[in-house]
Amino acid sequence: MNRMSRREISPLKIQVSNLEELVFLASSTHSSVIHLDEERKIAFSFLMPFAGMIPVIYFCKLDKLPEAKFAHANRITGKVRFSNELSAEPNETSILIVKIKSEDKLFDDELEK
Repeated sequence: MNRMSRREISPLKIQVSNLEELVFLASSTHSSVIHLDEERKIAFSFLMPFAGMIPVIYFCKLDKLPEAKFAHANRITGKVRFSNELSAEPNETSILIVKIKSEDKLFDDELEK
């Protein structure tokens, strides 16, 4: 059986319209982290499927970088808010925003568009 090595598997990249959409997507896929590349002004979240499937990266370009450490998606009102503390609200899902520096060329093609 011919198996592809991990280096040969390219993730599927899907661009969403804005950070709020990415927050709701991350909360619905149970991804608790959004990665924020400040230099490239891009935010992204991973969806790691079951073994043998292609990983998916959802991302968006940013005009303005969020200052907060957490994004909170309210499942009832459909609103997104940002803060530096975890939410204790029962209808909100908190997503950690992690600032990263990456030398990876993963998004270079998308940033040129």
